[in-house]
Amino acid sequence: MSKFAFIVAAMLAVSATSARAQEKMVVDMKKLSCAQLTKLGFQDFAGVTMWLSGYYNASVRNTVVDLAEYARAASKVKTFCRTNPRATVMAAAERTLGIKIPR
Repeated sequence: MSKFAFIVAAMLAVSATSARAQEKMVVDMKKLSCAQLTKLGFQDFAGVTMWLSGYYNASVRNTVVDLAEYARAASKVKTFCRTNPRATVMAAAERTLGIKIPR
């Protein structure tokens, strides 16, 4: 099993187990603030950043995932959000990553 497939399988197993123990979380990504993002646990933070990456990459028709770059980008957004709690997460991604997220 490739390293990437193993990571994805492990994340799915963990999310299936903890999803039963937690309440359902619904997020309007257009409104999600940096203050809310910085309060998320690892699993929810990972889910939000994966969604954001997929949303942006689909808009530019990019099908390649560089996991190291993805981790750096997620870290940059989270660092920005810690000092700019009123910003939206989508605005934080645009500013820190130099991208334009479709709305």
